[in-house]
Amino acid sequence: MGGSWRKRRPQGWGTVEFRILGPVQAWGTCGQARLAGPKQLALLSALLLQANRVVPVEQLFEAVWGDNPPGTASGALHTYVFRLRQALTAVEPSAGDRLTYVSGYRLRVEPHELDLMEFRDRAERGRLAAAEGKLYDAAEELTAGLALWRGTALTGVSGQYFQAHTARLAEERLAALEERVGVDLAVGRHAELIPELRDLVATHRLREALHGHLMLALYRAGRPAEALQAFEDIRQALVDELGIDPGPALTLLRQRIVRGDPELSDPHAGERPVPRTDLPGDIADFTGREAELRRLLGALPAGQEGGAVVIEAIDGMAGVGKTTLAVHAAHQLADRYPDAQLFIDLHGHTTEHEATDPAAALDSLLRTLGVPGDQIPQELDARAALWRAELAERDAVIVLDNAADSAQVRPLLPGTARCLALVTSRRRLGDLDTARTLSLDVLPTADAVDLFTRVVGADRTSRHEGQREQVRAVVELCGHLPLAIRIAAARLRTRPAWTVAHLADRLAQGHRGLDELSTGDRSVAAAFGLSYRHLPDRHRRMFRLLGLVPGNDVDTHAAAALCGLGAAEAAELLEDLVDVHLLQQPAPGRYRFHDLIRRHAMDTARDTESEAARREAVTRLLDYYLHTASLAAAHIFPGTLRAGLDVTHVPASTPSLTNQTEAVAWCEAEHANLNTAIGHAAESGRHTHAWQIPYVLWYFYFIRGHTRDWIATHQLALAAAQHLADDRARADLLKQLGSAYWQLGRYDRALDHYREALALYRSNDDVWGESAILGNLGIVYGRLGRYPESLDNYQQALALSRRSGDRWLESNALNHIGNTYDQVGRFADALDHYRQALSLKREIDDRRGEANVLTCMGIAEERLGGLASAFEHHEQSLALMREVGDRRGEGYALSNLGNVHRRLGRLDEALGLHDQGLAIMRDIGDRGYESAVLTDLGHTLRAAGQVDRALACHRQALALTLDIGDRFQEARAHDGIALALRAADPEDARLHWRQALAIYTELGVPEADAVAEHLADPPD
Repeated sequence: MGGSWRKRRPQGWGTVEFRILGPVQAWGTCGQARLAGPKQLALLSALLLQANRVVPVEQLFEAVWGDNPPGTASGALHTYVFRLRQALTAVEPSAGDRLTYVSGYRLRVEPHELDLMEFRDRAERGRLAAAEGKLYDAAEELTAGLALWRGTALTGVSGQYFQAHTARLAEERLAALEERVGVDLAVGRHAELIPELRDLVATHRLREALHGHLMLALYRAGRPAEALQAFEDIRQALVDELGIDPGPALTLLRQRIVRGDPELSDPHAGERPVPRTDLPGDIADFTGREAELRRLLGALPAGQEGGAVVIEAIDGMAGVGKTTLAVHAAHQLADRYPDAQLFIDLHGHTTEHEATDPAAALDSLLRTLGVPGDQIPQELDARAALWRAELAERDAVIVLDNAADSAQVRPLLPGTARCLALVTSRRRLGDLDTARTLSLDVLPTADAVDLFTRVVGADRTSRHEGQREQVRAVVELCGHLPLAIRIAAARLRTRPAWTVAHLADRLAQGHRGLDELSTGDRSVAAAFGLSYRHLPDRHRRMFRLLGLVPGNDVDTHAAAALCGLGAAEAAELLEDLVDVHLLQQPAPGRYRFHDLIRRHAMDTARDTESEAARREAVTRLLDYYLHTASLAAAHIFPGTLRAGLDVTHVPASTPSLTNQTEAVAWCEAEHANLNTAIGHAAESGRHTHAWQIPYVLWYFYFIRGHTRDWIATHQLALAAAQHLADDRARADLLKQLGSAYWQLGRYDRALDHYREALALYRSNDDVWGESAILGNLGIVYGRLGRYPESLDNYQQALALSRRSGDRWLESNALNHIGNTYDQVGRFADALDHYRQALSLKREIDDRRGEANVLTCMGIAEERLGGLASAFEHHEQSLALMREVGDRRGEGYALSNLGNVHRRLGRLDEALGLHDQGLAIMRDIGDRGYESAVLTDLGHTLRAAGQVDRALACHRQALALTLDIGDRFQEARAHDGIALALRAADPEDARLHWRQALAIYTELGVPEADAVAEHLADPPD
């Protein structure tokens, strides 16, 4: 959020923004406040729920600790308050002073700074506007208030104290939603409400008001049978779940629908005579655009008194079907505007025509209305006045097609709300006063296939499933663009010897594909070319250079680097290209081409720019990615990028990357583009970019779980380093690639890469690299259950790190040694090493490393029975893992926290945490941790009495461990299976315990004792 937050806030808002309608957050001019841990989050939430009021200390105890505050609660609360003040001051210097003590604590919040206050204010204003009959104002206020919700209120805090508040806030939200739907129904938006209402009643099955709204919307849309079925649905749900019938209001509504009560009809509906039309003929095979038509057909009815003219400005890229939609909508609306239905082509984007002068357009329109030529004034203003006077007493719809800009359109607009103007343009007409803009996108797949089929004929396209797949391939190659689909379909229709597959093959042939999309006087390339030729020179250069981008989209900074511009100039050009629909903007600040326009831009760049100019532009872009990725890496994994980076063109601007959160967010947003850039660099012989970009990204891949991308990009990187004969780069990349393989449980591949890297480090006297790789070897040996070798490697790594003075490597070695001691049952030694590691991690501010050590300490404390300490360590680890964006660490912390909940008897909480952890491990593909979490989940399911599900989890874990060779987890899985089978099949259970005991004994770990005790007991 950061910088964009202040720009979007209304004038008069304060300097801090508090959010509780979703994840609990606090923002200031310096970014988001860091709220360390759930207790500090609970404290802030409790204060915000009673903003500007004194909250007694006893209430805060309940919010933070529930029913069992510790004896030291007063001192701890004081500490949490102090930390909260620090966190608020860090993002806004004066914000900490807002938290004061007056026989309790009070947090002062200015008007509009708390989303809950703003929501309630908007909802109240909406209700007042509705009571005064200002329905559109009411809809606007209620919609704006509901838009402040970002999910479930108070997300991130838990406990009974907050449950009641969460439920109450959810009820407030639902009540406002019901009121907004009621207002929308009152202004005639019944058709567009139906999909939303169906979703709402599916979520709130017993909410009678919502079902009533759905019934009324369906009835007004001419679907009374569905309205009655909606009543039956709620009636059955109420009977099944509560044993009651619907209330009197809903029952009365059903009765009125059955008898066709005329008072239920749309208050805006009305009979109109069949009109005389001056429109072009409607399109016989018009397809799709249902949502857009619902909006256009829902325009204000004719005949209302006062108000401004209704203007719908339809914009979109060339060939997207703007004119087709406008003409079709005008035909559909003709009965509501019976006095005139007019059409004029303004030639704003026409090859053989200059844009129509407004005075000439008015002359044509006035003559169409029957005004004699000698009565039409010469001056533009006088003509416009006469035009408005002629329409003043008419109910008319006017299609102003193919407008160049708003200046061309303004004189042609009617002056009364009895008229509707439909304006189409390739340019976004946002500066057209009172206009509602509708930007058309390409067709969805189903509509695109339907259009192609209707143009060609079903007999050519529906013979078998394979042919239907080929039709889908054709519309995909047409980019779902209606003009391209119509042209492709026309070519097939006029060539009986062609098949759909043949057409698809021709379209797929690169540059020739655009040539295929031409028939008669229609051509996709010509339509795009005309839009391009209307651009100023600077915009043309930006457009064609964007065609060279190897990825799917760019942000402002990447586009600036590509073109060698400053960010401000690039942003201006990009927004202008969006306005004329040569670029799309899928998210604020991100830009992409439609597939066919991308191909046209590539062709234009090839035909216009020299090869040297094209290569230099792409090099500037790759330099930008390398430079910015290195800035991100410095926050994600500080102090470990040792290689000097070769950046020829240092970009003039980069995004704000001031902390780890922003760095991870940038990498995630650019993830696909970075991968594509690496592939392009390797393919085009840019070997330095091909190895250095993956080199700086490896830790991002690690913490976010993008393991397969990690391997794919690093294989390219390793090949590039080998081509350059750079041994140091090879060693670093082998180390990084080995880590990717152990994440996937490919321990043999990991060891091969680590050993090769170790040899290279030693041959180059690279002490840092040798220490790091020894630590990594120790990890893999530990996974394989080879604890003596693991410990030996860690101790060598510790000695080397201390010799080199690298505190980060030293802290890692200490933590790893602690892991090994913990594994073999030397818990005191383990905790001693963990504490040393934790101290170093905090000293060097390695927050991800700190989280990892806290996880290890939590596991050790749990094994020793210190559940309170274990719980606290895992909670702290989870908060830090989420803060730094480490998904793997987050998943493991969730499952470990679940283990503690199980030990405390809180089985529902434990199951939920295990499920979340398992979902993350499967998403990122970490098979080693997946097996561990499956075993944890199995133990909790068994404790909850779900033995069959527990057994299935343990069997899945065993299959995984056998595949990857993790001996310790294999023994855990056997033990879990035995525990699940103990009652139903004691002999099979003993067989699994014997296998577990053999492995535990071989590994020399204390878990062997518990299994031996099970085997010593006689079978039931």
